[in-house]
Amino acid sequence: MDMNHMDNDNMNMDIIIARYFGGDATPDEIDRLRKWIELSSENKKLFFEQQDIWEALNPSFEVTDSDIEKAERKLLIRTGIMPRGFGMMRKLFVFWSRVAAVAILPLLAVTIYFFHRTGNTVHQEVTLSTDYGCTSKASLPDGSVVWLNANSALVYSQDMGGDSRDVNLHGEAYFDVHADASHPFNVHTANMTVTAIGTEFNVNAYDRNTSVTLVEGKVVAADAENSVSLQPGEHLTIRDGKSVICKDVDPDRYCAWRNGILIFEDEPIHDICRRLQQIYNVEFDIDPALTGYTFRFILKGESLTEIMSLFQLTAPVVCITDSDSHTSDSISSPQIIHITPL
Repeated sequence: MDMNHMDNDNMNMDIIIARYFGGDATPDEIDRLRKWIELSSENKKLFFEQQDIWEALNPSFEVTDSDIEKAERKLLIRTGIMPRGFGMMRKLFVFWSRVAAVAILPLLAVTIYFFHRTGNTVHQEVTLSTDYGCTSKASLPDGSVVWLNANSALVYSQDMGGDSRDVNLHGEAYFDVHADASHPFNVHTANMTVTAIGTEFNVNAYDRNTSVTLVEGKVVAADAENSVSLQPGEHLTIRDGKSVICKDVDPDRYCAWRNGILIFEDEPIHDICRRLQQIYNVEFDIDPALTGYTFRFILKGESLTEIMSLFQLTAPVVCITDSDSHTSDSISSPQIIHITPL
């Protein structure tokens, strides 16, 4: 093959890649780029290397003093420490809120202590909280270990005293529970309680569609009307008030997130985007024509931009980011991505 012809092709592809990152590529150019990447692993590697350089030179937003102020206030309100319009408690927790604000890229899990009084007894509670795109691992007072997924919060008593060990979860967490038959370990969510003695399991409770995956031991999941015992390798899903148990599942499909891995096996595009919305500060607008589309891939720490590239490289779709979705409040406003047929 003519070397000059190859050089011209590579130069043209560099131009298309630059146009693609800038959001100016035409559907024909996106299709050509997808085919070029599929030609070889070397092409794919070069594409993602250029993408890393582009993202480093073109950050999606800039953290300002105003953003830090909003992140600080959001964290205190979210954990229940500072009611809206109440400024006095702010001074007591300025250290922890500053930690959260400074660490916004990426935001690390923070631990916040606060007190409430019942009768003459003062109870100390702890809130573990993570922001979008971040995970955390922590040891609980009873010796259990918890992994907290992104956009999640776990609240528990500092001493975990009493007849049971109770935690309240919003979001997703993986528990490795210290064995103690005389003190059951209860995970309370908005619509379900999971009880264990000594076991490993995952709970996804971002909304009223809740799921539990049992890895080892035994757990009992109960809602207002029913309770069910799970065995290792079983996955319970409660969606729209209906319970479904899948047996002999691969736990990694639901638990590998704690190792930075997301596994999708022929899953509908709506389910994948719902999962991404739990972890990233993003909302998807999916064209109804894509309802039947399924995808199979494994994510290992890819950025949201890279994930959208995978969508476009594995199916005839176009992902377009709403340019106005980060202009008013880059910390709290979700990024909006439109997915349409190519």
